[in-house]
Amino acid sequence: MKAFTPLLDIDSVLPILSEIAIFGGMTDEQMHAILTLLETGVYAVKEPVFEKGEEPTHVYIVKRGKIELSITDGEIVLEKKGLTVGDCFGLASLMAMHRHTATAVALEPSEVIVLSRSALIRLQKEDCRLFSLLMMNVSRELARRLKLTDELLLQHLRPEDA
Repeated sequence: MKAFTPLLDIDSVLPILSEIAIFGGMTDEQMHAILTLLETGVYAVKEPVFEKGEEPTHVYIVKRGKIELSITDGEIVLEKKGLTVGDCFGLASLMAMHRHTATAVALEPSEVIVLSRSALIRLQKEDCRLFSLLMMNVSRELARRLKLTDELLLQHLRPEDA
């Protein structure tokens, strides 16, 4: 597992974080509390952020670069999404507490901001109100993604001439 370092350059991430749904509705004080929990990691081209089957340990946010998220099953490869600055990933696996079903790989030199599972547990113990707001935001984001997945499945199943 990659070693992450504490986020020191807070000013460089404020514009990114303010646009991310899981941090929505937070006061300046709450956002500052979250910022103290964040870390960063750097990835080289083709370096995996995580691989299918690994235990989830973090929520990831692209700070710089591009990350490809793909799902594989034997020879079938589904390139799920190209993630760019501000995109958040790894949520579903961490919240569901199941191994990653996708692989995330840096397509170019990239930097991510991470929130670890241990930081979430610490937040739950130290600030239950902020933890609840964050979990509500995570739930909303996962519900949006589920709706999009449902729409894609329906689109795929519709007859071509409809």
